Amino acid sequence: MRILYTLTSYPPAIGGAQLHTHRLACELRARHSIQVVTQWQTQRSDWLLGTTLRAPPSACSYEVDGVAVRAITLTPQARRRLAPWVVCYYALQGPALARIADALAAELAPWGAQADVIHNCRIGREGLSYASLKLARQRRIPFVLTPVHHRRWAGWLHRYYHRLYRMADAVIALTEAERRTLVALGVAEDRVAVTGVGPILADSSDPARFRARHGLSDDPVVLFLGQKYAYKGVGALLTAAPKVWRRAPETRFVFVGPRTPYSRRLFAGVADHRILELDAVSLEEKTDAIAACDI
Repeated sequence: MRILYTLTSYPPAIGGAQLHTHRLACELRARHSIQVVTQWQTQRSDWLLGTTLRAPPSACSYEVDGVAVRAITLTPQARRRLAPWVVCYYALQGPALARIADALAAELAPWGAQADVIHNCRIGREGLSYASLKLARQRRIPFVLTPVHHRRWAGWLHRYYHRLYRMADAVIALTEAERRTLVALGVAEDRVAVTGVGPILADSSDPARFRARHGLSDDPVVLFLGQKYAYKGVGALLTAAPKVWRRAPETRFVFVGPRTPYSRRLFAGVADHRILELDAVSLEEKTDAIAACDI
């Protein structure tokens, strides 16, 4: 089978959805033909502008662990045509999204010309996801969606994603709770499959190595691991630290994962030695951190 994966961001960019999709591509390439199309190779969070008017300046092809990847972008002419629609995106989301999806579908089309199925993993705003659906419908092939849905993506602002959920030929949920949410949003039950998701870890771990490297001694460690967006609860955990210290003052709080503008502001004034904040780390160090933590 010829599978086209599409997602806004892909390794070497780091993120849960990115790494999950990459592992699927790596495993399936032994039996199927795999092509990935993305827009970003680096850490970004300008979800609308960064995929349209401020998209990377040029397209390129590369490989990650043997997986073929094409990073697409928009031409200067397409950006000029889209500029007024990007500016009024949230006020006129329907027609604006249609035009953005059309422009991205034109760039996506050569890479999906031979695909038997298009599988989109939702990251950021809706443009590439709708472009993927458009191409699948044109080619009359199945469109599969992994929405990695979060409960905060509710209401008016995310209504077009909810419509996309309902239009997909198959929807992949990672947990039973996500499946229930998707069904509540109108996705037909027989179109949702729960696959589960596991951690991506190194073959071995050394908790003592992580503790020694960061001077944690034998103190209890509470670990946050992930991209440091507000909705992931990093601020809530940091706020909870003083409450924990009242009963267990030796507890260390370790925050590991790619920094964001939000997290840089959040940690800017933190000076307590019991707080350790690290940017993205290697797979080996991530695995050591998990092995070293108590919670």
